[in-house]
Amino acid sequence: MTPLIYHGTPLTPRAALNAVLPGRGACVSFWRPDDIEAVQQVAPFIMLDNGAFSEWQAALKRGEEFFVRADWTPFYQWLEPRLFVPGRWAVIPDAPGAPSQLNDGLLNDWPFGQRGAPLWHMDAPIERLGRLCDRYDRVCLGWIGEFDPTIGAIKPEQRKVGCDAYLRRMEEVSAFLGNRWPFLHMMRGVAVARDYPFHQRRQHVARAKRAPARLARRPAQPLRSQRSMDRTASLCRQIGRKAA
Repeated sequence: MTPLIYHGTPLTPRAALNAVLPGRGACVSFWRPDDIEAVQQVAPFIMLDNGAFSEWQAALKRGEEFFVRADWTPFYQWLEPRLFVPGRWAVIPDAPGAPSQLNDGLLNDWPFGQRGAPLWHMDAPIERLGRLCDRYDRVCLGWIGEFDPTIGAIKPEQRKVGCDAYLRRMEEVSAFLGNRWPFLHMMRGVAVARDYPFHQRRQHVARAKRAPARLARRPAQPLRSQRSMDRTASLCRQIGRKAA
């Protein structure tokens, strides 16, 4: 089957957008929503990204370890009139580079149910990927690079999807998932879209049907619940004190 590839926007010149996107998938980021109106006119499949990765890249340039947006209300307001159309879905807010506990906390504030997909950062415990797949119909994988403690930064040669470190991690993911992959989307993954059984143009295995196979391989580990914005803010303060 042909993988469903979401082409990143904005695309310039406008003629390129009109030539590439009709009948295809498009990704519009809250960080750069320039082309949203044009994309909605021509693309039948639209992924609405939260823009956290771009904000994290800007934070790294400022010398910050990770990015955490304090209030995602503007993103939710931007999504609401656009999301509930066939062929559209969104990436649930995440905090690239931050601990898994903080990312789990962000899931509790998501207001649009299964219209959103959580993002598993590939440096996080692989068990978290399994928990997310049990809870959501679709899960995104996000490669953030391989951190080198000797330089206190991500190795330049291991930043891109498809690098050696990425391939090694995907071997672990493949072994964990076995031969029945859930509905996964690789962020910034055009280069590897045909190398793994990512989201295809076909009916995916329903969450209720695929969960028993995973549960047989490992004990159930439900996601933490009842986190609030106060808990997220507390975690940020604690992490900030440790880093100081």
